[in-house]
Amino acid sequence: MNATQQHLLDTYRAARRAESAPPAPGAHTVRTLRDILRWRRSRTAVPEQAPRTAPAARTAPLHHRAEPTES
Repeated sequence: MNATQQHLLDTYRAARRAESAPPAPGAHTVRTLRDILRWRRSRTAVPEQAPRTAPAARTAPLHHRAEPTES
């Protein structure tokens, strides 16, 4: 059974139950694709934060002092 046949069957069932007819196949395809593209663009615009790590321990002094030379 393809999408058109399923839609016709669902429409028939809805009419027999006095319910509203379902949307036609492909009725929301453009809106769905637009939403997906918008979501993808928003994901690329905001990069994920890098994990926080502890700062590395310093092994060298901040300022190097010149050693006095002997004359």
